[in-house]
Amino acid sequence: MSLEEEYRNHAAASLEMASKQPNNADKGRLLLLAEAWRDLADRITRRLKKRRATVDHPLVEQTLGPDPGATGRRLD
Repeated sequence: MSLEEEYRNHAAASLEMASKQPNNADKGRLLLLAEAWRDLADRITRRLKKRRATVDHPLVEQTLGPDPGATGRRLD
């Protein structure tokens, strides 16, 4: 698994935890963490200067919206 994929999976895990939080402050922190993980994955992609056709984990995409540079291949 690449670092990019690992970071995107961390974003998905953060979103899953956020969905289970009764406390809105904790939920907000976890949502920010998910965005930070996705940003790190995007930075790696840019640093490698190769924009592969990727899509975030479905939970990340559903909650945060599609990655602007994604073109359709799912990460498994």
